[in-house]
Amino acid sequence: MPRIIRGIGGTELVFARRMDYLKAGDFSLPDFEVEVGGMDYGFEINGILGTDFLIQAEAVIHMKEMLIEFQMA
Repeated sequence: MPRIIRGIGGTELVFARRMDYLKAGDFSLPDFEVEVGGMDYGFEINGILGTDFLIQAEAVIHMKEMLIEFQMA
């Protein structure tokens, strides 16, 4: 389903899709909706983990070490 999202860089057309799971490293969340768009920001990027994923994953972000720790098993 197409939708328009807004952020600090303006607006973008994205397509929403429910996935069987979303995996980050060894951690995964089942039955997760992702939004897919062009992401042409002028540098290499594979994706953005949003707060919806980080909250459900009970993630802890260690800024000094540049590390994300997932609390859920």
